[in-house]
Amino acid sequence: MDALPRVTASRQLALTLLLAAVIAATYGFGVYLFPVVLPAMKHDLGFGYAQAGYITAARQIANVLVALLSGLAASRFGAARVMLGATALSAVGLACLAFADHTWVMGVVLVALNAFAAATWVPMMALVAPLIDERHQAKAIGVIGSGTNYGVLLNGLMVPGLMAAWGWRSVWLVSALFTALLSVVILLMFARLGRPETRVKAQPGVKGPRFAARTLFSRRWQLVYAIALLSGFAGVPFITYFSAYAHDDLHLGLDVTAHAWALVGFVGAVSGLTLGMIGDARSSASQPQRDGMRTALVSAGILLLCASLIAASRPGVYALMIAAVAFGFSFFPLFGLLHAYVGKTSEPALAAIVCGICEASFGAGGALGNVLGGLCKSVAGSFQPVYFFAAGASVVAIALSCFMPGVRRAESTNRCTLADAR
Repeated sequence: MDALPRVTASRQLALTLLLAAVIAATYGFGVYLFPVVLPAMKHDLGFGYAQAGYITAARQIANVLVALLSGLAASRFGAARVMLGATALSAVGLACLAFADHTWVMGVVLVALNAFAAATWVPMMALVAPLIDERHQAKAIGVIGSGTNYGVLLNGLMVPGLMAAWGWRSVWLVSALFTALLSVVILLMFARLGRPETRVKAQPGVKGPRFAARTLFSRRWQLVYAIALLSGFAGVPFITYFSAYAHDDLHLGLDVTAHAWALVGFVGAVSGLTLGMIGDARSSASQPQRDGMRTALVSAGILLLCASLIAASRPGVYALMIAAVAFGFSFFPLFGLLHAYVGKTSEPALAAIVCGICEASFGAGGALGNVLGGLCKSVAGSFQPVYFFAAGASVVAIALSCFMPGVRRAESTNRCTLADAR
């Protein structure tokens, strides 16, 4: 077995916070800012909700494709390089949206932003698995996954003021500036994290492992892919149409939806760490059947179910805030928990591939949910059916989570070169 690099606790914390900041920018701004400004952009650019549904579906398809390819790109160019390049390109894409005057331009840039986001998230498993202590991986990935919530929180705080003063274009411009500055900070910080003693190198002459299809599609991983698919189908349209549902169907003001978004982000700031702590819990002599990862996944699924049922009931202001809390505690940590489960039960080389397929499954579910959501509005005249479908998918995901095999760390024969920060 290759000797693992010595990574101090402080550097593990720095790496965790750094990756959380990347997710906050690429997902919080690049993916989840669009639903907040969707009503205003729809009014100015003149597109319908059906078109918005197709655009968001195309974004999820881009997420699927890049999720499958980014693991290979990380192995060829290095996970850190792929992540940094995608973050910088996200800043460029956000700036382009500030000057978009045509629906097709907006659609192309939004699809590209989803691709860049996937190119940051998937390679992170190659960094986390070798460099973060296995006892703390679920907590670390929970915090990293909660980076989305930090971005959503910033969206909720900055959008009302910017929209009122300078319109929706200023929102994209300011988010692009933040992301560009973050790219510079990431480059400087990763230069320190990437010192030789923190790099992970393969032994000379050792080739990366190859995995048979039956390994990648064993019962364990089929359950992971199915839960990811259902989570995307339930959660992505939930958040895509959340502002439009509150504004058009529930007739609530922009300030209410902005506060709900901020609440989602605020709750998400602690949800990843909380569920990650549950996920890292180990069984004991008194509770031999206890499995922290299974408990965390079931808990997240139940909260997503509660959020969907509340939203489907055409809630008022206070009930909508409760739904926002439940959603913030469930959806964003879910895919982080799935990646943590993969990291705890496989070696890093296999984990990178499985996480790519998992993210692709999540994107496919989200694409299907977004198309269905746009059609619901066009055909039924309301987004309410979206939340009934989300509730049904959540029930199935909870049932599948109960059958997840327990966590038993796989032996690692090679920590692989995916985490090389050179």
